[in-house]
Amino acid sequence: MNLLVTGASGFIGFNLSKYLLKNTDFEIYGVDSLNNAYDNNIKNLRTTELETFEKFQFYNLDLSNEESYQELKNLEISCVVHLAARAGVRQSFLEPKKYITDNAISTANLSNFIKDMKIEKFMIASTSSIYGDSGENKVKEEQDEKYPPPSVYAATKLSGELLAKTILEGTDTSITIPRFFTVYGPYGRPDMSILRFIHWIYSGEEILLFGDGEQKRSFTFIDDVISALSLLIKSNENKTFNIGSNSQISLINVIKKIETMLDKQAKIKHLPRALKDVDVVIPDLSNMESLGWEPKVEIDEGLSRTIDWYLENKEFLKNLKFVYDYEK
Repeated sequence: MNLLVTGASGFIGFNLSKYLLKNTDFEIYGVDSLNNAYDNNIKNLRTTELETFEKFQFYNLDLSNEESYQELKNLEISCVVHLAARAGVRQSFLEPKKYITDNAISTANLSNFIKDMKIEKFMIASTSSIYGDSGENKVKEEQDEKYPPPSVYAATKLSGELLAKTILEGTDTSITIPRFFTVYGPYGRPDMSILRFIHWIYSGEEILLFGDGEQKRSFTFIDDVISALSLLIKSNENKTFNIGSNSQISLINVIKKIETMLDKQAKIKHLPRALKDVDVVIPDLSNMESLGWEPKVEIDEGLSRTIDWYLENKEFLKNLKFVYDYEK
């Protein structure tokens, strides 16, 4: 197979591309705009590592620009894995136009490209943010989508899903939609909680904690996400799949675990609860389980492996930007 992976320099796109290049004969065409949504230094680190593989080609393209697709029209593509997106609930309320452009318009443009090229398989990464707060109930794909969506970010991701389905209706392209639940691990985004907590605790800086920290997450280790995506790439499924952990843990308990593992005390600065921040979202994993997949990496192992990676790369990581203007 020849795969076009968008967001190849992103957290999940990089890890998926690297796994497939190491473990399959797939040719990977990686696309990324290398924008400034978060620190570009880690994107460049990921891209440089991928470019060491002979079967990887990188294209620095903006998918919201229809002209960009001219560079891709001569490629033989079996499957498009669309992982490029502008992520984050808090920032989406401050910069809605960027989210509409990067998530909705880009996905519509990509869908038209797939239609024109008659590509057989389209996988569109989506988010658990679509569900809002689940309380104690497990959220089920399509049954528990919120209308209206609970944030600008969720609205643009759901729009991307719907636009793709509408544009490709009546074609032979199958559409698979994985929805991720709080992914973490090595090479993670520096604007996400676990990597930031590790950095702040290790370096002795204040943790910025929005709210009391009792909000729970289905933290999902990157290896579990990659195993799920690899399975979906090879399948003929034409539906939506939750990809998450089958257990939840509060942010404050994650901090306590990191303190123990690093043998350091956290300095916590409590900030007001973020707008539309949910208490808990619990995934129903029945669809993925029907394919023989289940998450395997428990939170203690995942944290330990992420901390080990951080310590191995601490000289590089200490210069990354971990606090963004919209949080100050």
